[in-house]
Amino acid sequence: MTDKKETQLTINSILEENVFLKQVLNKIEQVVWVQDLSTERIIYVSPVFKSLWGRPPEDLFTNPEILIRSVHPEDRVQVLAAKPHKDSGPINLKYRILHPNGQLRWISARSFIIKDPNEGYDYLFHIAQDITAQKNVELILNNTADRLREQFRLSHKMSLARKPGDVLKILMSAQGLRAAQQSTLLFFNNPAVGPTDGVELTAIWQAGKPDSPWESETDLYEDLAFLELLHPRQTLMISDITSDPRISSQMYEILGEIKITSMAIFPLFMLGQWLGVLIVYFENEQNINHNELRNLKVLINQLTITLFNLKLLDVEEKSRQIAEHANEIKTEFLAMISHELRTPLTSIIGFTTTLLAENITWNPNEQRDFIQTIYQEAVRLQELIDHLLDLSRLDVGLLPIQLRPESLQKIFQDASSQLQILSEKHQLTINLPDQLPKVNVDARRIVQVLVNLVKNASTYAPEGTEINITAKLRSEFIQINVKDEGPGIPLTDRKIVFKAFMRGKGNENGFPKGAGLGLAICKGLVDAHGGRIWIRNTKSPGTTIAFTIPLVTLSTPVTVAKTEK
Repeated sequence: MTDKKETQLTINSILEENVFLKQVLNKIEQVVWVQDLSTERIIYVSPVFKSLWGRPPEDLFTNPEILIRSVHPEDRVQVLAAKPHKDSGPINLKYRILHPNGQLRWISARSFIIKDPNEGYDYLFHIAQDITAQKNVELILNNTADRLREQFRLSHKMSLARKPGDVLKILMSAQGLRAAQQSTLLFFNNPAVGPTDGVELTAIWQAGKPDSPWESETDLYEDLAFLELLHPRQTLMISDITSDPRISSQMYEILGEIKITSMAIFPLFMLGQWLGVLIVYFENEQNINHNELRNLKVLINQLTITLFNLKLLDVEEKSRQIAEHANEIKTEFLAMISHELRTPLTSIIGFTTTLLAENITWNPNEQRDFIQTIYQEAVRLQELIDHLLDLSRLDVGLLPIQLRPESLQKIFQDASSQLQILSEKHQLTINLPDQLPKVNVDARRIVQVLVNLVKNASTYAPEGTEINITAKLRSEFIQINVKDEGPGIPLTDRKIVFKAFMRGKGNENGFPKGAGLGLAICKGLVDAHGGRIWIRNTKSPGTTIAFTIPLVTLSTPVTVAKTEK
């Protein structure tokens, strides 16, 4: 035993007292320590150990277990197993250690056995160095390579997709979006104007659920406070909706329905046009780091390109169909207008001729019936002519619009008699909140909008069903909803029904045919007030048409008028 101690002292003296060797061990970045395999004791530790492991070398002499306890738990098994044997060569190993200051460091170590040929003792030499910086660069390069591979793979898959929903589903498989609960693609009805002219819910993705909007999602996208969050060039990340002052109480309530905590809003920009946005919702608080955000922007650019191309193909197809049926539509329109004008005229002329016949004497009741019919047909003819005149004046901006502060309750009172007559075979309910602020409108024209919408509802909804009118405050506007329980308007028809002389497919299924002017006039009148009109996406059956009218503000002129020249 005495001989062995002498050998250990000899090793220490060689390493410590040899001036040249000691300078080398103190200057190099590598840490050196020596272990006596027979006793498992550490017999030498170079001074650099403290800078790397964060502990003085003396601690290692008294407690060699410090070495293994400082190794990251995930790497301990491989470190314990990687011990060289007498007949094996050196072992190289890379593992992580936890520094006392909380830092994680990567170590590259080389271990080998040296045998004392005279005494027969075995010593395990370790040489280790800090490769954290090198490993971090390696990790960055690996992550970059992984992101590039993901970008290429997903971009290729998106370019092959043919439906917006499929494109969105592919995007949501990206690494940075896998924590999302759901996402929504919104395209603007008019990219030149932006979100304030209305948005179209193009596609929805939900994690592990059927792809459908939640109960109040449409309300969220109609909220002007929400639309003000959108920006054409900047990505918006809201980590916690409970503490963000931009989230209104109404928005918070809607998002709370699906337990949303965070959301990210990405603009979809293409060829100088702001086409829409991608909204990603997270159930838990979420932050997207700079590198991940840059990766996602590349994928979202590809998504935008693919969706833009799909829209171009769709527009091209629709344009081709419209061109093919242009003559057909023109002929049908002329026939329809001729019919709409001739029918009341035929009745008027027929009943007038009958009353003027000299060889027949009619009693007073019969005469009154004939005159009543003549009157009704004349009113019908006047209504059609008024619609045509209104539409032509709206097209050139000459329809008189007298804007004044008005009470919404007063407007509904003025319209009540007409609305009751139109809905006499239905259940008309009107729900207006108390103490609504005044609106800046031409009351007569807003009554005309309400009458046209209720007339449409009563025409297409089955008798006895409910026609419901509601109003709610929306920032600087009041939104009015007219809901019926009819067959609804197909998604493909929801844009064309607001164009003059265009009717939805419902008119081909046994419903009365009209001139297709009512909704076009409603749109023109609402636009003239600075509002907008659209068909809401709701889960309930039937059709809900919504329109907005502006509130009276401090900057509202007392009277603004457009007059005919």
